[in-house]
Amino acid sequence: MAKSAWASSSARLTRDSFLPFGSCSLCLEAAIDPVACAQGDIFCRECALNNILAQKKEIKRAAKSKELEDKEAAEAKAKADEEAQARAVREFELVQAGLEGAGGRNGVKAGSSSQDDARESVKRVEKRKFALDEDEVVRHAEDDRAKARKAIEAEKSSKAVLPSFWVPSVVPTSNSKDNLHEIKKKVKTAPICPSSQERQPHKYSLHTLVTIKFTEETSEDTKTRTRICPSCKKGLTNASKAVLAKPCGHVLCKACASQFMKPSGQVDPHAHPADVEDPDMIRCYTCDADVTERPPKSSDKKDKDKIRPGIVDLKSDGTGFSASGTNEVKKSGTAFQC
Repeated sequence: MAKSAWASSSARLTRDSFLPFGSCSLCLEAAIDPVACAQGDIFCRECALNNILAQKKEIKRAAKSKELEDKEAAEAKAKADEEAQARAVREFELVQAGLEGAGGRNGVKAGSSSQDDARESVKRVEKRKFALDEDEVVRHAEDDRAKARKAIEAEKSSKAVLPSFWVPSVVPTSNSKDNLHEIKKKVKTAPICPSSQERQPHKYSLHTLVTIKFTEETSEDTKTRTRICPSCKKGLTNASKAVLAKPCGHVLCKACASQFMKPSGQVDPHAHPADVEDPDMIRCYTCDADVTERPPKSSDKKDKDKIRPGIVDLKSDGTGFSASGTNEVKKSGTAFQC
């Protein structure tokens, strides 16, 4: 009883949980003015547009939030550099005044360290001539700032940590710029298809949506319209594995598409040289449009926003058969052990 309530469990969805063919993946109803993404996910046009606009608003909000975080991080870094520079100047003034610096806690250690530094400096002078270079000065200044920054961090870490987790300085959200909470998240730059898998997301946009043109037949008895294959005149269901021709948008069943929409492999010897077609060309069964999938010629952004020709399987939930159902629901929980 406790295991079923608290532990993680998973179950494969049955036929009762499957959507009928041609249903929108967002509103879960029969798609009105259906469109499909480049991978074959079906949506209502209105649902897809609303989802794209909502994702674009979220992307803009995330970009502004990231810009604000970067600005705060730059300000915090500038403040830390100022503190490190002030500490380095203060230690230098103490050393010049003959007082103890931050390097030693007593006079003996400070004196011994100063003697060692003097010996090292003499050795350096013997090895090479001293030359005042701008890069050398900048490097020494950076080293001094780094040492001062390390000393400041050591002082902060040596202080006792407050056990009161509700104090603003200890709350994780207040020190999110520290290394402990530095977790870089992937920033989404384009709308992601809501039906794509979490591990393999794919992008979609308004320009890449394909308008689906179903062939419909009206029943004389029930006066209902059924989406059928234009070749075999059979109704399209989850079992028929329908395919979509791009960019024309006509839909056929898998069997007819594999039989009629394939390259001929032959060249017409009687055709004019200007009208000779590629033997590997694939044409749509309904409108005779060229649907041959070809690799992109360039990496131009305009070409990426266009609907590329090809044949893609329309996504469906399956038939409920044990070998074809892949939809699975998971519930994660905390398992307690006595």
